[in-house]
Amino acid sequence: MFLSKVFATVTLLFTLNMNFLPLHADPIPIESIDDVVTHVRILRETGIKAEDIGIILDCHGVVTRETQHATPHTLKDNILGALDYFKKEGISVVIATAWDSLDDVVQNAIVELGLGHFFDVIPYQKSELEDFSVGCEGAIKLRGYKNGRVVALKSVTHFDRIRYFRRKVFALEIVYPGKVFSHIYGIDDDSYNLGIIEKDFPSTRHSSEGCSLTLFHLKTPAADLLPSSSVSGLSSSASQHPSTQIPSTQVPSSHPHPDLPPIAFEHHSDNGSSTDYETDCEREQFYDGYGVDDE
Repeated sequence: MFLSKVFATVTLLFTLNMNFLPLHADPIPIESIDDVVTHVRILRETGIKAEDIGIILDCHGVVTRETQHATPHTLKDNILGALDYFKKEGISVVIATAWDSLDDVVQNAIVELGLGHFFDVIPYQKSELEDFSVGCEGAIKLRGYKNGRVVALKSVTHFDRIRYFRRKVFALEIVYPGKVFSHIYGIDDDSYNLGIIEKDFPSTRHSSEGCSLTLFHLKTPAADLLPSSSVSGLSSSASQHPSTQIPSTQVPSSHPHPDLPPIAFEHHSDNGSSTDYETDCEREQFYDGYGVDDE
């Protein structure tokens, strides 16, 4: 932990003095949410205000140990301490899930684990399908569900042909419509989801204002992977599938404090396999362009 903090401090200070370098959003492999807390603490020590920081969490595999929807859920190691820290600091945090039933995620994971107060959710509420306009001048049209600060989003275009709700980076715009963040952190256990966040980010209102993006790939211990017999009937989340490599892009930032430099990241199979996963990925790539609207 000590060496991790020293490394994070050195790299952050280095980038603060290299403002002319473009920001890469290559995911940083981490073993614990504590690594994200360390990054945020160091960022705060440089003078960045808590109100300028936005955090996007995946649910399964980041908040819960389970990477698939099953009951009962259990809390991921140290997530409670991280949520406490973010709340006390006044940092904006949302959950963006790829699951097709937001109500099940809210009730069976968030509420049952006693996390409802962190995300202002309403227990037992039936979420209505909504349309959202996000991005610069509301140019991107999304459809999905929202309960408090837990969101599931996908494109209006080909809505019925795309299974998963992967447009996670826009969750902050929907939950905090009046805010513009200077630093956004995305944490997910699935590299395919992280790749879509990276591809979508330049289209966000925050990016147009010079916001920087840092992505964290939270590794899943083998002990946390569930056998298929443990999974409930809910359609599967993106996080249960092996990742698909997505072409890397640079995410430029004009903000005077770019985030940490890129760390080599190897895309690999995250959490088991599924016979229909490759077909799902090909379908989503064709219809959704890795998550970037073609409208």
